[in-house]
Amino acid sequence: MSLRKLLSQDIKEGLYKVAVFANNEKLESTKLLLKYAKKYSLKTLDAIQLSVFKSVNRPEVKAVVCADKKFCKIIALEGFSVINPIIGDTS
Repeated sequence: MSLRKLLSQDIKEGLYKVAVFANNEKLESTKLLLKYAKKYSLKTLDAIQLSVFKSVNRPEVKAVVCADKKFCKIIALEGFSVINPIIGDTS
C-alpha cells in the first residue's frame, strides 16, 4: 500500500486530524514571527505549523514531534510538550 493510501486510512481512522489554515492562523503566524524570528530564527513554515498547533484544541495535542532544536525550543515556549526523536528528549 502506498504511503498516501496509508495516510488517508490513518486520517479516516482518526489517528490524525486535518486542521484548517485560515485567517486566524495567518494572523497568529505573523505574531509568532514577530515574537521569535530574530531571537530564535523562526522560519515562516514553522510559524504556520505552530499557529495551527495552537488553533487545535490544546488537550488534543499530547506532544509535538520535532527534530529541529531551535523549533523545539519555540514549541516548548508556547506551552507544548516536545519530543525530539534524535536526542530522545521530552520537554
